[in-house]
Amino acid sequence: MTLFQKLTQLNINQLDAATKCATSAFADDPSIKYAIPNPRKRGNIHYIYRYFIKLSLLNGDKVMVTSPECEGIAIWLTSNAKSPWWNKVRAGLLLLPFRCGWHYLNYSYREEKFAEALKQKHAPKHYMYLALLAVAPEYQGKGYASKLIRPMLNHLDKIGLPCYAETQNRKNVAMYQKYGFELKESTFFPPGSECEVHVLLRNPER
Repeated sequence: MTLFQKLTQLNINQLDAATKCATSAFADDPSIKYAIPNPRKRGNIHYIYRYFIKLSLLNGDKVMVTSPECEGIAIWLTSNAKSPWWNKVRAGLLLLPFRCGWHYLNYSYREEKFAEALKQKHAPKHYMYLALLAVAPEYQGKGYASKLIRPMLNHLDKIGLPCYAETQNRKNVAMYQKYGFELKESTFFPPGSECEVHVLLRNPER
């Protein structure tokens, strides 16, 4: 029996279902209007999640779903994870400016730098990063988030590795704390906006 025996490793044939799950989960994310200020292009937000999920698959990251129906999805990255330029091209990076606007590309670059600074400040040298946790709205509150993250946390406890995560929803902080995460910082991105960023770190339980 494997570590993720109750989960399914996403395959490329399930990309559409996984994209739909992530897009619906973050449909009300307030950062969307900053990332894509053009209202006509905000309907293309699903291309961003499709790109990120496909890139993770190409990079060989842990992309886990609750079932082939993709009620929920979690993406785990190691602290030394690399994303080759060619994989970014194959995942569709060059099409994003045309689908979501050139402003999104600049926003994404600044957000990546901001997130990296937070990791440098709060994360240890080696850790597992919960890069994405999404549950479709119709399945929220039914234990799918726990099903997605508990197996990895149990594994990290066994090998003694911390886990780093971020959330833009204050209500999610309590959920993460239930799993042993400690809130390290609450800030905003873009600076001066109302878009919250909560940084969490979980040390392995002995």
